[in-house]
Amino acid sequence: MGGRKVEETKTETKKKIVVKKTTTALFLQNNELRTVATLPAVLTEVMVCDPYMNLLWLDLSYNYLEAIEEDLLQLQNLQTLYMHGNYISNLDETKKLANFNNLQSLTLYGNPIETIKNYRLWVLGVMYTRNENLRRLDQVVVTNREFDKVLVWKERIFAQKSRRLKTLKPDVMKQPPAPPKTEEEEKK
Repeated sequence: MGGRKVEETKTETKKKIVVKKTTTALFLQNNELRTVATLPAVLTEVMVCDPYMNLLWLDLSYNYLEAIEEDLLQLQNLQTLYMHGNYISNLDETKKLANFNNLQSLTLYGNPIETIKNYRLWVLGVMYTRNENLRRLDQVVVTNREFDKVLVWKERIFAQKSRRLKTLKPDVMKQPPAPPKTEEEEKK
């Protein structure tokens, strides 16, 4: 036969592109939140993905939070937690944050506990009792010198002074504003 080759017919296959939407950051700043007690349960209902596994960044800054609630600790994979500008006045609350094994950045400035002497050293000491992943506290990188101080604090002082942790209180106790009155309360 002739010199021409017969081309085979090519079939084109269409590829399906699957896009998975995963929420990894949640910004709840400036919402006048007074509690986050049901936050993980609510996130489970509204998020397509598992918030316990996928949520890496949570911003709760500038709300009316007075405590670090246990429900927040269920979000174990958090790497960044912003809680600045709230009303946390008990330094003992920071002990709960040591349960975040992956936390790399934490902000607590603007809370009444910031006025306590050696607040930064206390928080770093508490955070480093279980792991040493925290790299930034209050938007400032943890220096090697601070890290060395924390190690000394952890070995010598923490055992003796942890009992006094509850007695350390800020000089000025700042309270959140009262919740807005409902229409029924205003009629009275």
